[in-house]
Amino acid sequence: MGCTVRTNRHGYLAFRLRFDGRQSHEGTALRDSPENRERVEDRARVIDREIRDGVFDYLRWFPNGNLAAVFCAQVVEASTSRRITVRAFFTLWADPLRPVGTAVSRKWQTNRISAIRKNVIGALGQSFLDDLRPTHLLGLQRELIERGLARNSVDNVVHSALRSMLRAARVAGYKVPDLRQLYDKDFVRRLAPTTSPDIDPYTTEERNSILGYFAKSRPHFYAFVFFRFWSGTRPGEAIGLRWADLDLTRRLARIRRSRVMGHDGETKTRKSRRDVVLHDVVVDALRAIVPLLPDHDGFVFTTPTGKPIDEVNFQSREWRRALAALKIRPRPFYNTRHTYISEMLDLGARPLWVAKQTGTSLEMIENHYGRPRDTADELDKLIGGQPNVKTKGNPGGTLSVRRPSEASDEDAETTKALDLPGLSHRAGDRDRTGDVQLGKLAFYR
Repeated sequence: MGCTVRTNRHGYLAFRLRFDGRQSHEGTALRDSPENRERVEDRARVIDREIRDGVFDYLRWFPNGNLAAVFCAQVVEASTSRRITVRAFFTLWADPLRPVGTAVSRKWQTNRISAIRKNVIGALGQSFLDDLRPTHLLGLQRELIERGLARNSVDNVVHSALRSMLRAARVAGYKVPDLRQLYDKDFVRRLAPTTSPDIDPYTTEERNSILGYFAKSRPHFYAFVFFRFWSGTRPGEAIGLRWADLDLTRRLARIRRSRVMGHDGETKTRKSRRDVVLHDVVVDALRAIVPLLPDHDGFVFTTPTGKPIDEVNFQSREWRRALAALKIRPRPFYNTRHTYISEMLDLGARPLWVAKQTGTSLEMIENHYGRPRDTADELDKLIGGQPNVKTKGNPGGTLSVRRPSEASDEDAETTKALDLPGLSHRAGDRDRTGDVQLGKLAFYR
């Protein structure tokens, strides 16, 4: 019983199967060479393990095989009667070529597979899925805490990765326990607070320092970093942008995909499919990198060798190096999005406009960005500077939204023109402050 590799009389590699009292030879289109044999033998080991674990699915591996007609003609046993161990199902679930269960993003799936492999298989691998009880989860929590995992990481393993795998097993037709009973809140509770972490944007000074660093030291990536800081896009949305998605005349960027881990995929949500209005300085930065003969399907932002940018590599090789050189407190590259949203709200942009511009919900904007960001001294100055009389405008002590023409000399000093490396200033913009240029669409759109 098992699976081995042989060579047929024509010199092609083939699988020899023995399972459930049957034998079968399944050919391949690969010639017998050291490289091809290694590939086929790797696959044979997986099939052999499935046969020995009792979870081998012939049609899944060989839908057009020699025994396909036999299996298709059989009456399939009710799927709810199939039992499988945690380790055996994990082998099926983690196979990137034949995913089992509900579809999630490649990044999420990779993270969940890693979490199960490192933290669950050793503790629960021999247990059958339908035998799992709350006591198993409590024991797993205790073991992970004793190993030094943070409480938030333990929750990600138990309440996210494992629950996701169990849902996939149910979709695939295997017996699993009732998840509401397994995750009974009276017994199995999350260890970390359920509140979302506070946003952590870069300050104006940090943003300008970072842009100056890339303009001087890593100019190839300058436009990419500038675009992230002043568009509010997610990393995958910017990385997946093609020249056909840009309309620089109308100052629009069409966000229709997100590129994660080297693959194009759908945007995070339906609201994420949007047209981003580009500020003047963003258009200038993009015009500076337009090729003489742009390929409409070509990526806007690439590596120096012309390949698409990989977020993980950029974060580790470029972003962290820049922050270390500038002695800026480390934060993820993703936080450039937080910086843009915070900047637009500080300029007085309407939250609904910001939500549509960045492809998120108004609720998210209000929950995470709706907190005062003024210091105590600024607040005292603001309240003290308001007349103590009733007017038709905003009450004393509250922020007012004024048009650029109404800005005072003090405002002009605090919102001085943005002098960003690598950008030219057109005649029509010389008398405007940088922040007003960047924020004007938010007021009047």
